[in-house]
Amino acid sequence: MTTRRSPEQSLIDLFVEHLRKSTDPRISIKSLLNKNCRSKKLSDVEYISQDGTHWVIEAKSDDSGDKHNTVHKIFGELLKETGRDKRHNNRYSVLIPEASVAFYSRAFQAIHRDKFLAFGALIPVDSVFLCGSDGIRTISWADLYESHKV
Repeated sequence: MTTRRSPEQSLIDLFVEHLRKSTDPRISIKSLLNKNCRSKKLSDVEYISQDGTHWVIEAKSDDSGDKHNTVHKIFGELLKETGRDKRHNNRYSVLIPEASVAFYSRAFQAIHRDKFLAFGALIPVDSVFLCGSDGIRTISWADLYESHKV
């Protein structure tokens, strides 16, 4: 019996590989706590960076038949993570494939901009990580909303 690999797990594995090569102390890994999209107790990617930041990252990918549902799942997963205890100096973030920015941005247009931004402030979402074969870059929660225009 073979286990089907999820698009999120492939994205997570690539992301962690890039993080391990990073020289940026704000994001490079000091201590990896989790890199499993099926974890029940931790976020999809959770780690302590070299500068001591506790990153709590939810990964979503549009590379599936369920891609439209992943848009809505981002909100629920982020809300769930805010209820977990025993974290300090943490930053919440979202991880998506770099090639999917336009897809997510267009999908988020169904949400009033002010409400989308307010949700990002409520959590608070520190940044959105974009991961591709060439590396990682970050954009803001607001930039994710606006990216469909670019």
